[in-house]
Amino acid sequence: MKHKKTSLGGIFTLLIGTLIAMTAAQPSACAPSSANHTEKPPTIETTQQQTKNLPLEATKPIVDIPSPLTAKPIEGEIMLVREGYTSSYNPFTRQPNYVCWTLTTTRLNGNAKRDNVFREDPDLDDKIKSTLDDYKNSGFSRGHMCPAADNKWSKNAMRESFYLSNICPQTQSLNGGDWEDLESACRDWVEDRGITLHIVCGPLFDSDKPRRLKKHVAVPSGFFKAIICLDKGNEKGIAFIYQNNTDRSRPMSNYVCTIDSVEKLSGFDLFHNVAAKTQRRIERQANLNDWQ
Repeated sequence: MKHKKTSLGGIFTLLIGTLIAMTAAQPSACAPSSANHTEKPPTIETTQQQTKNLPLEATKPIVDIPSPLTAKPIEGEIMLVREGYTSSYNPFTRQPNYVCWTLTTTRLNGNAKRDNVFREDPDLDDKIKSTLDDYKNSGFSRGHMCPAADNKWSKNAMRESFYLSNICPQTQSLNGGDWEDLESACRDWVEDRGITLHIVCGPLFDSDKPRRLKKHVAVPSGFFKAIICLDKGNEKGIAFIYQNNTDRSRPMSNYVCTIDSVEKLSGFDLFHNVAAKTQRRIERQANLNDWQ
C-alpha cells in the first residue's frame, strides 16, 4: 500500500508512534531503526532520470515458479529480471532498491551447488554498476538479497544469484548471523508447512550522505525483509528490519515490525498488485507466532 516517504528529521518519533498504534493488539512488534535516504545533491531522481534503461535479461525457468511480486515502479529504477528473482537496481547507490522472489517447495529441491564466484552484472553499464574491486578489502561482506540457497533448483538461477546487482555491503556478523538465520527460517516455513512465500528485501539508509566503497557503492545503515503468504485461508504478512552493524546475535523477535512501517521507511509501495483489502490487513501484522 502506498505511503508518503517520511523525512529524516522526524522519522523516529513518527514511526514509533505509528507502530504503537498499528500493532497495539499484536504480541510481537519492534520500532524500525533506519530510513531510506540517498546522498544530495544530486538526488536519486535527477541521477536516475539521466540513466538510460538497459535491456532486461529474461530466462525461461526450468520449473514452474510463480513470478515475484514487485513494488510499485520507482522512478529511474532498472528492472533486472533473472531466473530466480527480480532486482530493482538503483544506479546512484549501485545496488538494488530491492530484490523480490517467490519461495516455493519446488525451489527447495535441486542439486545446483554454489560456486561462490561473485560476478559483475553483465547487463549494466560500467558507469553505474558495482564492481568486484569496490568490495575488495572494504571490510564488508557481499551480502545476498535473494539467497543462493533459495536457488539450488537451477544452475543458472544459482549463478545469477551471485550477480552484484543482487548484492549489498553487509557486515560479516549480520550476513553470517541474524540475516542468514532469517533466510533459513523462510525455507523452514515453506518446507514444514508447504506454503508459498512472496519475499522482498533491500537496503535502508539513515543518512543523506552514506559512506561509500571506493566512492561508488553506498553502505546501507540497515536492511529490511518483507514477507507475505497469499495461500487461501492462510493469508498473512510480516517484516523485519536489521541494523548493518557488528552487534552480537539477537532473537528474531527483536527485528519484527509491520510491512507498513517498512514502506514508510523506504518510500516503496510493496506488493502493490495484491488486492487492497488484503494489503490493508496483512501489511499491519507483526506476529512472529503466526509463522513459527
